[in-house]
Amino acid sequence: MDKNEVRERARQLGLNVAEKAESHEICFIPDNNYPKFIAKQLNGKSMQIGEIVNSGGKVLGTHPGYPAFTVGQRKGLNLGGLKEPHFVTHIDPVENRITVGPKNELAKEECTVGQVNWCLEFSGPIRAEVQIRYRHRGVLSTVTPLDGSRAKVEFDDPEISIAPGQSAVFYQDNCVVGGGWLE
Repeated sequence: MDKNEVRERARQLGLNVAEKAESHEICFIPDNNYPKFIAKQLNGKSMQIGEIVNSGGKVLGTHPGYPAFTVGQRKGLNLGGLKEPHFVTHIDPVENRITVGPKNELAKEECTVGQVNWCLEFSGPIRAEVQIRYRHRGVLSTVTPLDGSRAKVEFDDPEISIAPGQSAVFYQDNCVVGGGWLE
């Protein structure tokens, strides 16, 4: 069912959410101030000022704490004077460092998925459509089971914004065959 079919079914059932606007925010963070929420949850720990660097290691600015960022994020970097938009490409919690770069630096040819749950058993690589985040259009990939409930995903074409902690789901013929969490 697509979004319009779901909305129509909700109307038929008399549900008051049928006309409610779709939300992309987290319901328990009403002001959408994620850094403030995270800092409160961590009691200030790990929310320490750190460096924002480019892929060459040049310091471009500072950040209020790495937990407030995610790979692919563009907003909230507060970096002026750059010739093109920059995105978070890597987060190093040990060094409290955020690496940023232009969109092309987000592209990856492969990734590793952990805590994989298989719906079917496979002894070797499979071809599957892999969806790597909410609202991502699944892409053809080769998925290879690894030891320790892990899998290697090789995309046919490079993908962007592969963010650790996001889900990855493997489909064959619109059926889920497995999934886990991006590492």
